Amino acid sequence: MRTKRIYGLFILVCTLFGSTFLAISLGLKAGASPLFYAALRFTTAGGLLLIVLLLSKKASLATIRPLTGRGILFSFFMTVGSFGCMFIAQTRVDSGFMARFDATGPLVTALFAVLFLGKKLSLAHFAAFFLGTAGSFLIASPAAEAEPAYLIATAGTVLFYAAGNVLYPILFSADENPVLISAIQAFAGGIILMGIALGTETVRFPFAALWPFLYLVIGGSILGHTAALVLVRDAGPVFASSWLYVSPVIATILGAGILNESITAAGIWGTVLAFSGVFLLNRIE
Repeated sequence: MRTKRIYGLFILVCTLFGSTFLAISLGLKAGASPLFYAALRFTTAGGLLLIVLLLSKKASLATIRPLTGRGILFSFFMTVGSFGCMFIAQTRVDSGFMARFDATGPLVTALFAVLFLGKKLSLAHFAAFFLGTAGSFLIASPAAEAEPAYLIATAGTVLFYAAGNVLYPILFSADENPVLISAIQAFAGGIILMGIALGTETVRFPFAALWPFLYLVIGGSILGHTAALVLVRDAGPVFASSWLYVSPVIATILGAGILNESITAAGIWGTVLAFSGVFLLNRIE
């Protein structure tokens, strides 16, 4: 039975994550180098969150130590793999396309849950996934023209994220602090990305990229990913990943208002289908 708290978390995650696609594109269009931009986002967010937890005595070195190894492993999926691929992909594909492709995440998560968590799926589950994914494909902008390598990076975003969702309950118990886990994996993943960026990119961070960067750190990383981990812990990985059905709606609205992207009849119908998929998933989970 879903509670008001679960639905509140779900709405928060949808709003924050739906708007981060635009923020990433704005920063990259301003000229920031992708992996360095991603690395700086996660080291800053994870580091700030760890400091707050330590100063507020909600974490200590004694509580951080046993989570560190698992947090680093988790970061390879949720930060290095997923967001490394996303930031690279969005140098060539638009935010709407990225949001649309991300909407396949719940289906991939469900398939991984079947393989690794013993999750049983009904026909109603697959109907929900079909509605949500079909709706998201209608909502987003026309298919991006990009080199195959960037489309592979787009797919990698979904695969790493879905694997991370399923890996979470394997690595961590329900009584371990998801906020602390989020901080550790973000900081560790950011450090790893920083090493990759410094070895492979010409580092660029123009002033115009600062404002979307601050939004990504505070809204997307500190608030968004912490809320998402709590949602995974309390509602399960399949339901938690269904924010990906709603994020293309938010991305489309923001794209129309800020980037002058058009909203078509297909987009309106896609919105209806996407929310139908989320509603059905809520009813059967």
